[in-house]
Amino acid sequence: MKPTFSIIFFTVISGAGLGLLSLLSLADLFPGEMFPRRALTSGIAAAFALISVGLASSVLHLAKPSNAWRAFSRFRTSWLSREAVLSASLVAATLLYGAIAAFTTAGDALRLPVAAIVWVLCIAVLFCTAMIYTSLKPIRQWHTRWTPACYLLLGHWSGALLLLALAIAFGAAAAAYAWLAAAIGIAALVAKLGYWRAIAADPGALTLERAIGVREGVRPPGMSIAQARLFDLGHTHGTFLTHEFGFTIARKHARALRALSLALVFAVPALAWIAGARSAGAVSLLALLCIFGLLAERWLFFAEARHTVRLYHGDART
Repeated sequence: MKPTFSIIFFTVISGAGLGLLSLLSLADLFPGEMFPRRALTSGIAAAFALISVGLASSVLHLAKPSNAWRAFSRFRTSWLSREAVLSASLVAATLLYGAIAAFTTAGDALRLPVAAIVWVLCIAVLFCTAMIYTSLKPIRQWHTRWTPACYLLLGHWSGALLLLALAIAFGAAAAAYAWLAAAIGIAALVAKLGYWRAIAADPGALTLERAIGVREGVRPPGMSIAQARLFDLGHTHGTFLTHEFGFTIARKHARALRALSLALVFAVPALAWIAGARSAGAVSLLALLCIFGLLAERWLFFAEARHTVRLYHGDART
């Protein structure tokens, strides 16, 4: 599928903000002063900025951005609508959370319930974003349980690096957040490798026979074996389908981008931390490199997706 930068930017940047806010609110829920108050308010502000910028960029790919409000109208049936409604709820809850953390001295009784709500909404928004793609059965590379796992874990991994930078900058228990980031990073790496292995599995690929039901028994009476072949592509010129779903990336380029994303997202932060990059500035730079790597990873997520409609335009399998 043809990658759209605004959606790539949205899912990566808002994912980092949601991961940061999720971990920040979760740390706030633990007993004791896990995070200094100034660090908490700074973290909420940074997460809110990332989420807001990401959400704003998500409407740029629309032909008529003025119609974006319609995304709120199908909550019962549409994952996109659920994402929109929950994102708006999260923005309001985050503003309240930040105001309580910055301006009140009422203690935990008021702040912690709001922190719990913010944490639930962060997880819900990330999950809904992933399910927009997971629910699309015609695209095998998206319609897999690995898609929500990757969205949740990669968002939390980039957020964990940002949280670690905040912890170092404000003198919090950096060692604890380093172990948390390491655990999330390992889980995210396993999920991403599992995703790539799943979409490479040839038995799961769709062919024209499977798409029209020949393999499932739709064949002329008396025939035990039937094959399907395409007589005509149906178009002499490009169409929306061929333009949007006919995008192809060379295998060698996909391998190079996978290696680049793995290096920036996982290898460089891990090796730099082992080598002694423990300052707030160094970890912030590692978080930035991770986000750049996630842009490459998310571009591949879209570029490697092959819609079933391609079978009717000459592809042997999707």
